[in-house]
Amino acid sequence: MRLTTRPASRRAPATPSHDRWHEIARTTSFRLAIVFACFFAGSSLLLFAFIYWRATVFETNRIDALITEDARTLASEDQDAILALINTHVTGDFHRVGYAALFAPNGNRIAGNLEGVPPGLPIDGKVHVVRAARTDLPAMGAIDVRLAALRIANGNILVIGRNGQYMVVLREVVMHALTMGAIPAMGLALGAGMFLAWRTQQRLKEVHRAAERIMSGEVHERLPIAGMGPRDELDRLSLLFNGILDETERLLGEIKATGDEIAHDLRTPLTRVRARLERTMKGDMGPEETRETVGKAIGGLDQALAVITALLRIRELENSKRQRGFTTLDPAEVILLIEELYQPIAETKDITFTVDIAPVPPMFADRDLLMEAVGNLVDNALKFTPPGGRVTLALGPREGDGATVIRVADSGPGIAAHERDLVFSRFYRSDRTRHLEGTGLGLSLVAAIARLHGMAPRVGDNNPGCVVELVAEGALAPRAPVAASPTV
Repeated sequence: MRLTTRPASRRAPATPSHDRWHEIARTTSFRLAIVFACFFAGSSLLLFAFIYWRATVFETNRIDALITEDARTLASEDQDAILALINTHVTGDFHRVGYAALFAPNGNRIAGNLEGVPPGLPIDGKVHVVRAARTDLPAMGAIDVRLAALRIANGNILVIGRNGQYMVVLREVVMHALTMGAIPAMGLALGAGMFLAWRTQQRLKEVHRAAERIMSGEVHERLPIAGMGPRDELDRLSLLFNGILDETERLLGEIKATGDEIAHDLRTPLTRVRARLERTMKGDMGPEETRETVGKAIGGLDQALAVITALLRIRELENSKRQRGFTTLDPAEVILLIEELYQPIAETKDITFTVDIAPVPPMFADRDLLMEAVGNLVDNALKFTPPGGRVTLALGPREGDGATVIRVADSGPGIAAHERDLVFSRFYRSDRTRHLEGTGLGLSLVAAIARLHGMAPRVGDNNPGCVVELVAEGALAPRAPVAASPTV
């Protein structure tokens, strides 16, 4: 027997358009459109129910008023007029909705389209809902009818009413209006949702492609912005992330520059240390020369360690790990300690060192760090001011807003305008000061301490010389110390 095998059925691959619509259907915008469409449908149903209820109440009250008025009008006529009006009322009812009849006191029908007084109908002149059947429409049978019955002057019973056919017509009118309005509106809502979902999907694809390029190493790439007009949520989010990317790129550049500067600044002293140690290893130097060479090697290592220590302290300050030492203090006390420390040094260099203190509010600060920052500024001013020059340390409120300002001014060579934004960068040294000893980290340390205290460092021109300010924008109010971060 020969066996035949059938190839396994394969699902037809999805077309690109199918995938595209599938992606659109999964977007939040499209789902929101579905939710809004369903909400609109539910709201329309509630609105329909309310309109139908109000229209029913209004129409019922109107019909009841007509029935009551017709019954009272007929009851005021004589017997012949009543019979004529009942006959006209019945024969002229083309829609077969009217009920009118006159009965004798014993209940026998005299005229009209009712066989008898419907059971349960009170004879009180008010409208009631009872079941009744028309004699001219036996196929209709007994249905709910709104009837009013009252006794006229000769004792006969007059019954006037209408059936509920008008309510069916009213419901059909309202349903038709609802259908004509709701279906197009739901279609428009779904169409708008699909368009918004497609538009959002295209923008998100652009953002995704830009993010992939950034992740692949293109740090200059930025997330796209739709336009220059009012920003929507995606634009604001892109602007936020672009700002983060700008700051990240800046920090990466600083890290790269810092690494280069560290390598440059450590290579020279370490090279000298190695050369001196090699000379010492040869053993051709006397004890005194050997001690001198080793001392210079230790000095070179101290210089390298000073760079590393300064970098670690700046990093520690920028990570806010030193706020455990903060307390409320009078900055004037720090200024007086700086004066006591540097006045002898200034006298040795033949530099006039003056201190000017005005009352300022207390500050929430670390005394040691604040002394280090201000001392660094004064030390720099004394270093670059020539003999016979002048250095001024001032504390006081700024004119206008009363912000606390610590100001150090000198009569040295000053700082060029294009370098004033760079002097607080790590390892930056002006061309005028490269011949002097230093690591290029002093002002970076000052900037880190200032930022930790909520102060802004600024450099200006003293004509001649330089002025550096540490500005606290408004008085620093005392606050609870921040817990120190654990070191790993």
